[in-house]
Amino acid sequence: MCLPASLPPRARPKLWTVPIPLPSQIGNAMTRTTRVLFYSHDSTGLGHLRRTLALAQAVTTLDETATALVLTGSTVASSYRLPPRVDTVKLPAIMKCDDGEYTSRRLTMGIDEIRRLRSEISVAAVRAFQPTVAVVDKTPLGSGGEFVQSLEALRDAGNCRTVLGLRDIDDSPENVRQEWSGKQLRQAIRRYYDDVFVYGPHWSPDALDCLGWNDIGIPIHHVGYVGTPMPESGPDDLPSGYLLVTPGGGGDGFNVLASVARAIRSKPLPCHTVMVTGPLLADEDTMRLMQLTQGLDVRVLDFRADMQSVIAGARAVVAMAGYNTVTELLRAQKPSLLVPRVRPREEQLVRATQLQTAGLADMLHPDEVSPVSMSVALANLLERERPTFAAADHDGAMQAAKIMTRPHADIEVQIELALDSALPIAVAA
Repeated sequence: MCLPASLPPRARPKLWTVPIPLPSQIGNAMTRTTRVLFYSHDSTGLGHLRRTLALAQAVTTLDETATALVLTGSTVASSYRLPPRVDTVKLPAIMKCDDGEYTSRRLTMGIDEIRRLRSEISVAAVRAFQPTVAVVDKTPLGSGGEFVQSLEALRDAGNCRTVLGLRDIDDSPENVRQEWSGKQLRQAIRRYYDDVFVYGPHWSPDALDCLGWNDIGIPIHHVGYVGTPMPESGPDDLPSGYLLVTPGGGGDGFNVLASVARAIRSKPLPCHTVMVTGPLLADEDTMRLMQLTQGLDVRVLDFRADMQSVIAGARAVVAMAGYNTVTELLRAQKPSLLVPRVRPREEQLVRATQLQTAGLADMLHPDEVSPVSMSVALANLLERERPTFAAADHDGAMQAAKIMTRPHADIEVQIELALDSALPIAVAA
């Protein structure tokens, strides 16, 4: 990680004085097309990419001239239909091991080498794209500090609103404090960022709450949960009223899928079951699952680009407790049984516990899963009533887009002062 020796609070870029241009000459600066750059480093699961695409879609919907570029490490980015005027730059994939450390997912390169490669790709994209807004997902400096050079380039440009985007829940408070401490992250946020978006309502226990950093000195916007509108009906190729089982991307979802299959074999359900394994489920696990479901009233699919429709058509849902899955289940008001991931992060456990306490979902801890416990949980799930839905908490994409499409404050103020006074204008170096 290459950080400056000291990280003072964010300051205005160096200024010099030039004669004020005519209004026609500054018109282009005032009407510059909104260009939003999203950095989403994660290669595990689908949640970060789907949330980023929902934000990009909201921006291009709100501003018909806006365009967005997504830097992503996702291995399935090409599987999604992109919103209008949105494109992607693929970063070489990395993956998190069970011990919390990262390694290359595909290339035979050391982690330092691959992070250096990802960093150089990101810097090149930042300099060529020249964004007016940059949104960094989850990690203030990028994975292992790989986005620091890009942040420095954005800061030097002086005309880009830089936003740190945080989930409603990052991890347990103890784990957040352990991971974020001793890394100068508070100073880094003050140096590089103009705003913080929390993708959840004001009561969500985000990372800054866990750290007690709500006095960090830059605006913190709790925009609400991010997503796109849910369809009213399911897809035509699936029967109505099925039980849906989905572990998200599927990288670590085999146990959830297998536990449901074993429970159904021991006690069949009164409805059809659809399992969407996710594109990241290992081939050998897919074969094992096919064997476990042989002869059962279960249909196994590996991937659906229309997962919102699949959720809409379900009678009830068994899922892990990732951000996107949970927000879609709440918007669709589907009875849900959550089997959260508990290692190496406790984000899903915190979210599932919170929803269970609020009466919005059932939860089964993965360490307590057995054919008997799953059978009982499934029987209760199919009798569960639809949860309530607070629409005001689920408008995060559009609320974030409204902030992203505002003129950058520094440029706007300087232009207004120059026009009002007809004196020389200070412009960023």
